[in-house]
This record gives sequence, structure tokens and C-alpha cells, in this order.
Amino acid sequence: MPSRILISDETTTQGRTDLQKTKADITGTKRISVAFETNGKGFIGFIVQLSGAYVRGKTEEEALSKVGSEVQSYAKWLGVGPPVRYEVLVSQRHPCALTVEDADSEILLQEDKSPMNDRKFMELHDLVSYSAETFHALFRSAKLENWVDEGRLRKTFYGDVPKTIREIFDHVNGTQYYYLSRANLRPKERVGDFLQTRQNCLNSLRELYQQQRNDQVFQVDNEEWTLMKILRRFIWHDRIHGKAIVRVMRKQVQLGLIVDFQDPFHFIT
Repeated sequence: MPSRILISDETTTQGRTDLQKTKADITGTKRISVAFETNGKGFIGFIVQLSGAYVRGKTEEEALSKVGSEVQSYAKWLGVGPPVRYEVLVSQRHPCALTVEDADSEILLQEDKSPMNDRKFMELHDLVSYSAETFHALFRSAKLENWVDEGRLRKTFYGDVPKTIREIFDHVNGTQYYYLSRANLRPKERVGDFLQTRQNCLNSLRELYQQQRNDQVFQVDNEEWTLMKILRRFIWHDRIHGKAIVRVMRKQVQLGLIVDFQDPFHFIT
């Protein structure tokens, strides 16, 4: 049975003027820079101009072949057309001993250390908020959130792979305060649902920005973090697990368990 995909309009950028600059930047992009991390067994590349966008592959060439579709997906997510012409270059290569093939990552992009002004912070702040809304809308649209995908029964560096849509969602929700802790921050309160938790994290990160911009590099568990990296990783984590949910729902369609599904991230372009 062919997949029937519905593009959701539940998420909105209304009221977020700083996202308009992001949209304009994407449309006018002439160069796409990819920062790679590898352990020799797998490659993950982060698209510098699109915070949280990424590509993966067994080789660098395989990962690079996916840049076009990721750029298109990201642009559609924001409701704009992708750049018409652009060149792709590798701007950074970071060797590591992590299980990159399972999407373990530690890389600090050169961009992660760059100066941040108020507009840049609010642009990333709004992207992180919008990403949370999109991920939440994706989860809420799921019809069989507790269906077990037996193809996901395996272990990774962080333990058992979440095998249901509900478990994927709970994993992403449970990781939100982890990212906050990378700047040695603790939430003022731990109450609220997924979206309130994201807002609690952003409130704390806004205070951090007001105190020291993006000037400090935090050393936590042998990994380097900056405020900009934390914001980027929030979006990346939503995207990588959002793609996992879409894959599960696509399998549900193929098995005839559901008729269609939502794709608010526009992963299937």
C-alpha cells in the first residue's frame, strides 16, 4: 500500500519576527557549509547555515549526497522555497571515538563559538520553540503511538532504542533538561508538559545569554558546549527523532495499520 502523507499546518510562526530573517537567509543562501564528525564507521554532517539540520551516511560522500533533500526539507518546514543555486563545501572535520553510526556526537562547530547579538539569539530562540511545537504536533498526530516497531529492537550508546512513537517522544522530552545542564544550569521548576518544559529551558537560556552572550565554552563530561551549540542541539534532536517517528508511521501505512500520517517537518519532500 502506498504511503499517504498529510502536511500539517498546525504549527505556526505567527508573532515570531526573528524567524523572518531566517527565512530570508535560507532563500538567499549561496553556500552550504557542512561540518563533519566521524569515527571512521559512520559520518554525521551538520549544515552550518541551517541550525539543527544534518545529514548522515556510512561515508562522507553518502552523507553529502543527502544535503539537497535536507535543505529542501528545512526550507519547507519554515514555509519558504529553498535556495535555487548554491555550492556545498566541507568546512570542518572532527574525528572522535564516539559511536557516530548511532548519531552520538560531540563536535563543537566553529559557528558555535561565534559572537551572538540580540537578533541572532532571538532567531535561534524562536527556531528552538518552533521546532518543539512541530515535534509536539507530529507526536499528537500519531494514531498508534504504542505500536512496537520490531525493527527498532536494538541497543545504542544510550541504551535500548525507543521502539514506539510514545517512547521516542518520552526520550526527547526527557532529554530537554539534559541540554540545559550542559551550561551547568538547572531548571527553576520541573512542572509542565513538553512545550512548557521547552519554554522553561529557553527562559533559563535567555538569562544565560543576558549574562554572557555566547562568550563562554563549558566543559561538561569531556565535551565542549556553548550557548549556541545548546540551541542548535535542541533543534537537531527534535529533527533526528522526528524523522524516526515519520519512519515508524510510514511503516504503519505500508502494513495497512493506518491510512495516512502527518509530516509537519516535511521530511518526505
